[in-house]
Parts: sequence; C-alpha cells; structure tokens
Amino acid sequence: MSLFGDWNASLDQLKDRVGEWVTQGSGMLASMGAGQKNRDRGARSWDDSQENEAGASREDFASRVQEVHMHLNLSVRPILISGGANFSIAKDILREAYADEPVFRWLLGNVNPKKDPASYQQKKDLLLDWMVDWRVSSCQSFSHCLAIPTASAQVSPGTSPPELRGCALVTSPASKTEMHSFMSLLAYGASPAKPPAALGTACASRFAALDAMCRARDRLASASPHWYVHMLGISPKHQGKGMGRMLMRIISALADQDAYPVHLEVSGSRNRAYFEQCGFRTMETIDVCSEDSPTLKICMMTRVPFPKLIELE
Repeated sequence: MSLFGDWNASLDQLKDRVGEWVTQGSGMLASMGAGQKNRDRGARSWDDSQENEAGASREDFASRVQEVHMHLNLSVRPILISGGANFSIAKDILREAYADEPVFRWLLGNVNPKKDPASYQQKKDLLLDWMVDWRVSSCQSFSHCLAIPTASAQVSPGTSPPELRGCALVTSPASKTEMHSFMSLLAYGASPAKPPAALGTACASRFAALDAMCRARDRLASASPHWYVHMLGISPKHQGKGMGRMLMRIISALADQDAYPVHLEVSGSRNRAYFEQCGFRTMETIDVCSEDSPTLKICMMTRVPFPKLIELE
C-alpha cells in the first residue's frame, strides 16, 4: 500500500510542477495554436534554456572541483569530460576497468572461457560495450564525468583528447533539474533495456533481475538528496597507484561541502573492502537472481558526510 501511495503522491507532485511550468509561460504550450513557426521557436527556446542550465551546472561543478583540488593538494589536476571523442575515451577506460567485475561474469551466464575461449571473449566484449554504453547514456544528461589525466591538462575545443588514468561518473543533488527528475520518474513506467540477443536468454533474464533491483533502489533513494557514484574505473596499467582513491577523495570532499551522503553499489568482497577503506559502510546486502542463475550479492554502500572537514573560504 505504501508503494502505491508514494507513486500517487509523486504523480500529484508532477501535476503541480507541470502546472507551474505552464503558468510560468515557457512559451512551448502557449505557442501550440500560433502555428508551426512559433512552436519551433518555443522548442528552440526551451532547448537553449536547458543547454544553458546544463552549461552553468558544468561550470559550477568544475569550479568546485578545482577548489577541492587545491584544498586537498592533489598531485594531479582532475578534469571534466563531456561529449565527442573525449567521452569515448572515458567509455574505453570503463570497459577496461570493468572487464573482470563479478557482475559481468554473472551476467554472461554459463559461458565457459576454457571450453570456448573465442566465443567467451566475443560475448564478453559485446556485453561490456553494450553495458557501459547503456549505463552512461542513461545518466549522462544529469551527471558529471570526473577524470584523472596522465598529465595536467584541460579539455577544450580543438585540442586532442587527453589520455586518462581513470574516471568516475557521478551525480550530485544540484545536477538534476526539475525536468530531469520529471523524466526520471516517467522512465519507471518505460520498458526496461534489453541486452543484445546474441548474448542469449540467460543474460537477458539476469539483466532484467538486476535492472529491477536498480530501479527500486533509484526510486527509494530519490526521497532524500545525496551524491551517487554510477561507475568508477581505473585503467589497468594505472591500477594500484591511488587513482581510484584520489577520485573518491574529491567526490567525498564535494559531498562534505553539501553535507550530503554518497551512495554506490558494488559486488564482490574485494570491491566492498576497497570502498570501506574509502569511508563507506554497507547499509544493505541484496540477493539478485533469476530462474536459472546463482545469487549475485549487491552491497548498497553509503558514506556519511563530515561537513567540518572541508569548509573552504
């Protein structure tokens, strides 16, 4: 009963917000009867407004990251990644970093790497490509990609993409506009994503179970402001050098400024131990399984804020 009650309450809030948008005169609805030209003009105005808002959010986030960088006296200056070839490099880093993660081995199902190594590698590459693309595209519009370059660099138009040591895809409470929240809520009623058919029905069944868990987590976690780490990956040749901890120190410091917690999920005891060393604690362990799969344990982890540790002038 509480779930349906929350859902109805959310719908009521959405109706109120839509009503506010209409009465505030964004120009989109008011221009519906004024011809196609006015509609196009209103749509462009809305798109420009959203783009400007996203740009302002990126600039504000970049400014805060640089303040934290100086406060923590980090040896490498972090950068923000956005669009084009730069984001393709970030995706490549994530694919490399997640290649041996327990969740991907679980999703592949009963594919035996010893009996048929060629088929296993083909399916593994296909799953990694699809999973990273799906995960990034599902949150890219309201998230930031924080990266550690191999040398101090700035990403700007006309420059060659930097080589990265690692990156993290993170969402802050300020990243989500009302429109993003509106679209996220509508997404709960949309059809879930499906992995490529070539990966088989077992992979599809397991992904459906994992996706259902993620949707439930998203809906429950949205009740209070928080930072969320979608993905964090370090290039294999730079692992073990403190790059992951550097990214987590930056994210944790930013969250401390806001006095908000940081949430993430991991699978595997090694990953859990790593984030425990970064100040996270396991709040809940969820068993995910489909009809023909072993159980995958997902740890829901949270780092509580320490506001007094990162007060910047």
